Amino acid sequence: MFDHYLAFGDSLSIDEYAGPQLGAASLLHRNRADFWPEFDRLDLVSLNPRCGYTRLACNGATLSGVWRQLTEAPRVKGRVLVTVTVGGNDVLTGLGQTENRIGYACGNYFGSEPVQGFEQWRESLHRWLEQVEETYRDAVIIIGNIYDPTDGTGKLQSGASLGTRHFALETMNDLLRRMAAQWSLPLADIHAHFLGQAAAWIYREIEPTQRGSSEIRRIFWQAINP
Repeated sequence: MFDHYLAFGDSLSIDEYAGPQLGAASLLHRNRADFWPEFDRLDLVSLNPRCGYTRLACNGATLSGVWRQLTEAPRVKGRVLVTVTVGGNDVLTGLGQTENRIGYACGNYFGSEPVQGFEQWRESLHRWLEQVEETYRDAVIIIGNIYDPTDGTGKLQSGASLGTRHFALETMNDLLRRMAAQWSLPLADIHAHFLGQAAAWIYREIEPTQRGSSEIRRIFWQAINP
């Protein structure tokens, strides 16, 4: 039972693509039984009707954006659930690449941050987790990893190639798994759950569909209720 839910991260957690109250974080807080009857009463407000909810996640967020989200997060009391989905946009903007900045193959561009190496990124996430635990003394933190929008092919639905960023995606998922294990935190293994489902659960090259958002919610719910 949680008193408040804080959702940090990127578009894997937002409503903008799935629809109002249909993003993964919103569904985890309060299911829309008119869309997803199988999750009736399988949500946070069913565990605690007074459970608050603050979604800080925003489209295109990188790790530096997640740091900004933490500065904006309410300092709530009680037992707090924290979910974070981050890393995908860092890879798409060239984390670990030799170029200064890049967009991804279909032309979208996220942010203008200088490229960092993976070790620097890991250290920053480590400090972020420390700050979350210091700020919210009774918190359960769930780390979500990243689905592969190419289903292992290295090519997006348009046929555009991710190139070396596809290997960086594997590196990022390995980093997130190791970080969750190091901190003894639940890992929401979105990557494994989405394998083979990109055509149905992902659209606009990298964004979750309504079904995709519900499936991310499913993995978060299973992490809370193993």
